[in-house]
Amino acid sequence: MSLIPRLVVAYDFSDPARRAFELGVFMGRQLKAEVHVVTVLDSRESDSDDAGKELDDLRQLLEMRTCGTVQADDVELSCHALSGHPAEAVISMAREIDAPLIICGTTGKGTVARTLLGSVSHELVHKSGAIVMSVP
Repeated sequence: MSLIPRLVVAYDFSDPARRAFELGVFMGRQLKAEVHVVTVLDSRESDSDDAGKELDDLRQLLEMRTCGTVQADDVELSCHALSGHPAEAVISMAREIDAPLIICGTTGKGTVARTLLGSVSHELVHKSGAIVMSVP
């Protein structure tokens, strides 16, 4: 049994997130781990009346951009579209499936932007209790 049987890739459709996904697939293959790709519809920015449809559309887009691009004969991939605060939703998913590793992209915000806007990768490192790999 692998020390890391499951891992989560936080995906926001950015270039760093794509690199994080590619690393997650590689590590999933090497560790024989399930790879759970998660994207989050920020509940602060979505219209609650259309949230269900938005989540379905987002999950389909996630499938097309990630899981659907990889030959999955030797790795188990799952795509999840969640609603909520991005870092909290990713942490919740990791805890729910007992994933000891979270891989995310980092946008490279400067200190001022990170202080004013916050950083999902920063929150994951400090709040998740999991190993967090941040990919530039």
